[in-house]
Amino acid sequence: MINNNINKKLLRTALGSDPADMVIKNGTLMDVYTGRLLPHRSVAIRDKWIAYVGPDAEHTISKNTRVIDAGRRLICPGYIDAHTHLATYWDISDFLAYAIPCGVTTFITETENYGFALGYEGVKAFLDQVENRPVKIYSLIPPMVSLSQASATLHITRNEVRELLGDQRVIGLGESFWQDVILSPNNRVLETIQETRKAGKSVQGHAAGAFDKKLAAYAAAGALSCHEAISSEDVLARLEMGFYAMIREGDIRRDLEIILPLKDHIDLRRLIIVTDGTNPFDLINQNYLLDVIQKAVDMGLKPIEVVKMVSLNPAEHFGIDHITGGISPGRFADLLLCPESGTMKPDLVISNGRIIAENGKVTTPLPRVSYPASLLKTVKIDPVSASDLAVPVNFANPENDIRTIDIQPGGLVTREGKTKPRIKNGQYTADPERDLLKTVFIERVSGRGEKFIGFVRGWGQKSGAVATSLCWDASAVVAVGTNDHDMATAINRVIRLQGGTALSNRGKILLDIPWEIGGYTSRMPIRDIAARLENFQQTIVALGSNLSFAHLTLNVLSTAAIPFIRMTEKGYFRFREKDIVLP
Repeated sequence: MINNNINKKLLRTALGSDPADMVIKNGTLMDVYTGRLLPHRSVAIRDKWIAYVGPDAEHTISKNTRVIDAGRRLICPGYIDAHTHLATYWDISDFLAYAIPCGVTTFITETENYGFALGYEGVKAFLDQVENRPVKIYSLIPPMVSLSQASATLHITRNEVRELLGDQRVIGLGESFWQDVILSPNNRVLETIQETRKAGKSVQGHAAGAFDKKLAAYAAAGALSCHEAISSEDVLARLEMGFYAMIREGDIRRDLEIILPLKDHIDLRRLIIVTDGTNPFDLINQNYLLDVIQKAVDMGLKPIEVVKMVSLNPAEHFGIDHITGGISPGRFADLLLCPESGTMKPDLVISNGRIIAENGKVTTPLPRVSYPASLLKTVKIDPVSASDLAVPVNFANPENDIRTIDIQPGGLVTREGKTKPRIKNGQYTADPERDLLKTVFIERVSGRGEKFIGFVRGWGQKSGAVATSLCWDASAVVAVGTNDHDMATAINRVIRLQGGTALSNRGKILLDIPWEIGGYTSRMPIRDIAARLENFQQTIVALGSNLSFAHLTLNVLSTAAIPFIRMTEKGYFRFREKDIVLP
């Protein structure tokens, strides 16, 4: 943060007493403070900071000052992705190589996966990964909300929360599901919200399915934003309650169009455009947040309004607008040179007063940071056998009906179903010809390896099995399969990898993807991860599934974020009934 000595240096440079390190001149300033494009503007930079913005910076130039002629290009604030998930899939250094040329100079990320790997220790390990980067990466404390009782034991204590809130790299509390804040008898999350607000930091919301009095109660509890609006009406409801409304456009949902009916009728200053994360394939084939920004402009939103949604608006929301979010003296020198108004891809990316990307290429080193040994040993499960996955017939059930998880079109939402299973040798078995497969949840944090075996429809696979440790909001291994032998083979490969995804068929591993960092991320290069995920999808389709992103569908079978029935080690969790039931 800026201090008195830096203030003195900046004011001396602004007055011309000391020279600037870099000057950008003859540009058109995108002024997010007044909403205007200002021609013939110059920016003088001293160290990491902006010292002067105005029509003429000649008084700040010396023989050692680097001068860049903008040639009337746009001088634009660096973009902020205000809600993303970087603690998954990849090494941070590899990710930045793709994201930085897109003009993103600030990231605000959830850290839930590192939390579900090691709790407080995991969050600290993630903070080490984002330290001393050429861009700013702020982290959010994970609220550690899980449907899994074993995973919930990893909660971060109140003292640990206070310690994390004192870290400048921590900007607030991550998304907590509204149900756990206003309906749960456990006040731990509400207490964490109170600690966060007391520290003057932000609280991120997750208000999917909350309306009227429930949405009001969530705001009253201390949540300040929500990224779960899926309609224009949802946006208005959140804005009217005082939330910042984050509009998603990423690999989970694409909701950008819901802004259009509102753009000429409301003040947009509390709207923020975010990715809510992406996946390796999209990252290498698209331009991350840049494509979202460009799409918003192409849809008919004014470029200056779009840029405010990814600069000043999120900076104000997180309470960092005094150091970033716009181009003005005393702020970080995070700025872009864009060819012209309406073209949002930058030619030049400057962060902390240094050129870090030019013409679509990173120009700064991005060294990898080592991981603690504890993060490489987080799958505490003994190998399983096919017999461990048997489900004996429940003779107390005269109808022989079983409860199922029914995957809905799109692959994310599920509903509760019932069917008559196939019975063989006194056991309920998968019946792939009727699209009835087994699914298993094994918790991996306690060392006991407690498991639950259920049934799923809508997966579609006709042969083989899959397993993964990349489970949303849980410390677990989740598997889906057509037979117990292949399920055991896939699960055991994940155990041997100490985290990963595996696909088996007829007793052989067809492919695997290591997620050896906490069970969620890989040291493989992103292109290799993307290739294996694509191979995974192609193989699943070849085996009979019609899911469009089967790996994601597998990942979310454990999450409390998506209704209506999910897996835990104790049984199915049902959202409406708020209970746990068996098949």
